[in-house]
Amino acid sequence: MAHSRLQQSLAVLGSVTVVLVASAPLPASAWPFGRRDRPVEPSTSTPATPAPSSPAARRAGMTPPIQSPGEPTAASAAAAAQQATVAIPATQEQRTAARGLDGVRQAEFWMTQLQINPADREAAVEASTILRRIGSSDRAVEMAAIGLQSHEADPQLWAAVGLALVADGRGQEAVQALQRAISLNNRDIALHSALGVAWDLLDRPDMAERAYRAALAIDPSDPKVLTNYGLSLALAGRMLEGEQLLRQASSNPAAPPQARQNLALVVGLQGRFSESEALATQDLPPQIAAENVAYLRMMLNGEGPAAGGGGSGRWDSLAGRGPVRNMGAGQ
Repeated sequence: MAHSRLQQSLAVLGSVTVVLVASAPLPASAWPFGRRDRPVEPSTSTPATPAPSSPAARRAGMTPPIQSPGEPTAASAAAAAQQATVAIPATQEQRTAARGLDGVRQAEFWMTQLQINPADREAAVEASTILRRIGSSDRAVEMAAIGLQSHEADPQLWAAVGLALVADGRGQEAVQALQRAISLNNRDIALHSALGVAWDLLDRPDMAERAYRAALAIDPSDPKVLTNYGLSLALAGRMLEGEQLLRQASSNPAAPPQARQNLALVVGLQGRFSESEALATQDLPPQIAAENVAYLRMMLNGEGPAAGGGGSGRWDSLAGRGPVRNMGAGQ
């Protein structure tokens, strides 16, 4: 019963806003999904007038312009400048400075670097990471996949692919990518935790628990892992065990706000509404916390969502969605 209630709440509460970042297309050879350029159509336009310096022009009596030996034309100078601009990767100083930009500009910078050089490992990792963080998880998968074409055994690129696939809700693919990443770097706690989330997406709480336990074997007190593990147990109907882990996570000074919000949700789903509201108000405005608890009360009473629905409440004010998984610091 508790499991079905929590599943219902997640279905109603959860929503993810995807931000698409426009960029110039990468070369066809850089795309891993079989992209093909359209064939060039035969030209049907009127033939151009022959250049003044061509034999045909001389036969027609056209006089070529006087030009100093070795002096480039304006068109050739512009083409050379454009080619030099496109072909030169950013310096290390420019790359460092780019990390201080806002998310969209960072994404544009790193995708441009990857366009210049599809074998640029750093650009692939950075582009994938920032795209996932700003909500473009599908593009994040693509950027990391481009990097893997040149660095097929790189653990960071496999991690980037796996984390982006989790964020995109593609559980089966995420499991495969994260298992590969873990085989290359089995001491990364964030990868084990993300693997647990991927198994949860596939409704495999047994495998998810195994992954979370592997993460806690590296650091038993990591609040992000405890948050994911606690929510996983609650999803599986083990409410009291999940609540215990979420309380342990919330008591850690380094705990993310989502730990308390997930704890408030699990407590509320057990009917302890006053306690749930008190937990929620630690991170949410009182009015929104009250709306959240009112919604849970109605749901548990079988009354469904409040009239009008939607709004800015429903536990989504912290990160644009409902109960939140945590992939780990720096991820």
